[in-house]
Amino acid sequence: MAAGRASTRLLSSDRSSQRGFSLIELLIVVVIIAVLAAILIPNFFRTRASAQVAASKSNLRNLATALATYQAAKGDYPSTLTILVPTYIGTIGDDPCGGVFKYTQLDDGSDFRLESNGGNPWGGFCTATGITGIYYTPAGGLQSSP
Repeated sequence: MAAGRASTRLLSSDRSSQRGFSLIELLIVVVIIAVLAAILIPNFFRTRASAQVAASKSNLRNLATALATYQAAKGDYPSTLTILVPTYIGTIGDDPCGGVFKYTQLDDGSDFRLESNGGNPWGGFCTATGITGIYYTPAGGLQSSP
């Protein structure tokens, strides 16, 4: 009986001395998390930038389609983008890469140019794609800004 109690005491004292994690184990976990974060965070920002650029391109194409529809109906392009709302396009949103879209009517209404971010170089996340901006013309389509 005494031997049984002694072994019970040994087991319980072993359990109480091994409660929690050691400092080395915690440091190893922190280092692993830091390495994973260093690898994943830049990829996340590049992916976010690519998504914003894709949304900006899509918005430019939608605006260009609305402008082409207007031109087919009226004979020339409008003087401003706001003329397109609500008949040819629901709303004119902001550029996901910053700012607003810049519309320039060219050749007395027979041509136009749409530019992202008001014609200015991009800032923020979108620059992670290596592109400084995009524009659209009917003759050239969607292109990267020089």
